[in-house]
Amino acid sequence: MSAYKISHVAVYCASSRDIEQHYFTAADQLGELMAKNKWTLVYGGGGTGLMGQVANSIQKHGGKTLGITPEVLKIDALMNAHDDEQIITHDMPSRKNKMIEVADAFIALPGGFGTLEELFEVMTLKQLGFHQKPIIIANFHGYYDQLLDFFEVLYAEKFTKQTYRQLYHIAVDAEGIVDYLKHYVPPDLDRHWFV
Repeated sequence: MSAYKISHVAVYCASSRDIEQHYFTAADQLGELMAKNKWTLVYGGGGTGLMGQVANSIQKHGGKTLGITPEVLKIDALMNAHDDEQIITHDMPSRKNKMIEVADAFIALPGGFGTLEELFEVMTLKQLGFHQKPIIIANFHGYYDQLLDFFEVLYAEKFTKQTYRQLYHIAVDAEGIVDYLKHYVPPDLDRHWFV
């Protein structure tokens, strides 16, 4: 089987400036490695928080960024003015759909409600067979430990099938993310989720 081709990687993450510095350091490392692999960043186009950190790091190391922003968030104080390409969408659903369409892979860095919502959407779409793209949960500094514990409740109580562990990969650092993407093989999922 030929290697899965990746050129554009969607990164979902926090726009908050008030989080711990070690998350910014990890985002910076990811940006550097993405640039080295010539992967274009696909993201929400924000210039703050981890969004801005990943984008700045990629560009600093010679990589490219594609910011996709809804019209309502087209605000100078929020947008990254230095993206190589920007797409302005009508609304948030259009933005999410465009990111899913353009990206070859998805990474959920630490983030808030928006990050979780985007992560769960691409997981559900993969479960239902709408795509076979890799999804990575970046569990930097144990950020997602409690969420992953809850996933175990879903499996134990049979609200989801054990085979759906293949929907996503858990990585603890930027190197683990890149290694997984470089060796990704789409899983053969059981799509009879309703049986």
